[in-house]
Amino acid sequence: MTTASPAAAVDSPEDLPAPTPQQLAASIRVWSVDGSVRTLETVATEGAETTISLATDILFASQSFELPTSAAPRIAELLADVPEGAAVQVHGHTDSLVGPIPNDELSRNRAQAVADVIAAERPDLVLEVAGLADAEPVARENPDDPATYAANRRVEIIHGG
Repeated sequence: MTTASPAAAVDSPEDLPAPTPQQLAASIRVWSVDGSVRTLETVATEGAETTISLATDILFASQSFELPTSAAPRIAELLADVPEGAAVQVHGHTDSLVGPIPNDELSRNRAQAVADVIAAERPDLVLEVAGLADAEPVARENPDDPATYAANRRVEIIHGG
């Protein structure tokens, strides 16, 4: 006679409960070609100004500005400490490579997609949205290192605490 172990009760992934949007957002990581791991966002504070930089390679498909609904809870979480009624800038950035969608349009539309989520989650905030294309790179692009291009593709959420 054999007995089933507790783990045997789960026969397939369909038997598992669906993850919450918060669990999905918290689980997102990016492995770079150099073997390092990045999260969806980085947060930097300089003086009274905080910049949340969202990696667009994680948020958006290539040449797309459609934001997945699973991103909304994490973006809302990142803005939890922003004071009510604060002014917030949402800036879209691209790398210098040009695709079918012009970089100024792509950066503007990606920034607007993030701003739309912010407006829905935090209607009290005053938003300023801009697409800056490749005008403000954070890394010098190197054709031999794709990570340098990826670093420049981002949406920044900037607020003054």
